[in-house]
Amino acid sequence: MLLTIKFGGTSVGDAKRIRQAAGLAAKVKAAGHRVVVVTSAMSGVTNRLVALAERIASGGADEETRIPQCLHFTRELEQDHFKAAQKAIGNPKLLEILAGTLYAERYGLERVLFGSHLLGELSPIGYDYLVSGGERLCVPILANCLRDMGVDAVGLGGDDSGIVTDNNYGCAAPRMEQTRQQVRQTLLPLLDSGKLPVVAGFYGRSDQGRVAILGRGGSDYSASLVGCALDADEIWIMTDVDGIKTADPRLVPAAYTLPEMSYLLAAEMALLGAKVLHPKSVLPAARQGIPLRIASSFDPDKPGTRLAPTTGDTGPSVTALTLVRNGALVRAVACEFGSDGISTNALADDLRKQNVDILASASGFNGGSLLWLVGALDAARFIKVLEHHQSDRFKCEIRRDVAVVGVVGDRVATAAGILARVARCLEQAKATPLAILQGATPNSLIIALPDAGDKPLSDTMTRLHTELGLDVRTYADDGARL
Repeated sequence: MLLTIKFGGTSVGDAKRIRQAAGLAAKVKAAGHRVVVVTSAMSGVTNRLVALAERIASGGADEETRIPQCLHFTRELEQDHFKAAQKAIGNPKLLEILAGTLYAERYGLERVLFGSHLLGELSPIGYDYLVSGGERLCVPILANCLRDMGVDAVGLGGDDSGIVTDNNYGCAAPRMEQTRQQVRQTLLPLLDSGKLPVVAGFYGRSDQGRVAILGRGGSDYSASLVGCALDADEIWIMTDVDGIKTADPRLVPAAYTLPEMSYLLAAEMALLGAKVLHPKSVLPAARQGIPLRIASSFDPDKPGTRLAPTTGDTGPSVTALTLVRNGALVRAVACEFGSDGISTNALADDLRKQNVDILASASGFNGGSLLWLVGALDAARFIKVLEHHQSDRFKCEIRRDVAVVGVVGDRVATAAGILARVARCLEQAKATPLAILQGATPNSLIIALPDAGDKPLSDTMTRLHTELGLDVRTYADDGARL
């Protein structure tokens, strides 16, 4: 079998976990499979790089302290990665080579920072190069850890692996046909010669030949693109949880892992905040019918959740609940009834360019009244884009600290009785909804609630889990996978 295995940030979060991830890849290869590994940055690194990029772009530090602060940051980043490598890799020759690779990456980041300082701005190209640095730092550590285990591993950047994108920096779209050709041309000879490629996720090479990121969570997308280009037998997304669960187990004790679900419902859950999977990563696999497995790198013997084209037509039913905390509800209302409204096409285009994900939206009065639900990470950028489009004909109301609950399942939004059962649970939990909407498809129902804290939300989610029939396990444990 040819397998593409993606490791998330928590799976390569420190030396022990990097060693564990490498061990899993080595074990699968030793079992006779051909393996391509795609890796995220070490946990927390991308957020640190995003904060640095935003600070440079805003000019928040004064002229005298900006560059020293940046140099301190890049030096610390290099040191953190080398310390992890020293704990994960025993061979001193490999560590010596790795030290030079990490220094070269640090130097590349500093060149972008110096250039941005001289120009007084951070370009979109520079932004993408900066925030993708975590993956480029992680790849050589994981590849050398595999070499330390006796595996002939080769580290590659996302751009060098063959992923080709458009020039929409910040949230680039892959050129599917070119990506397929380039990935096959690059990786198949390595696989045929017995090597194990380790590819940096999250980014590719734009039409202009520059680093271009695929948006937040893009490492999942990278793994799917690479796996589909190679016609892999399976794509594994290895993370810190053992699959997709019926609800957040921290709030709903009865929640459990779903052994199987359709591509469509998994994508719907991801769109509504299920962090275990990037929504776009499902699409390439679904188009080619390649099974996609979500499992835990900490407990890989558990089968996890398997995504397949369909799990059979059982009629309208609820599969899972999702939850987004600290979201925002934004309303735009025309000051004058009958106004032409906001140009939603232009707004949608700008939101896409800014990599803003909308959880749900609704409109009324011919566009004179609009409503959006957005997650915490997207709220500030969404409001900034909206302000750019706003005129004196509109007034905006923004409510923060909103909890967005998603009820996901086959045709749940149009199924008779489900909305009534949801309303009954909300009434029993004394939770007054701010809005109830159908999701992007009939397969989700979305409820916006005041985020009143863990206990009230736990009560609401637990009641919904019971009332909608999710407490009863309809699946048996499939046992060990490896």
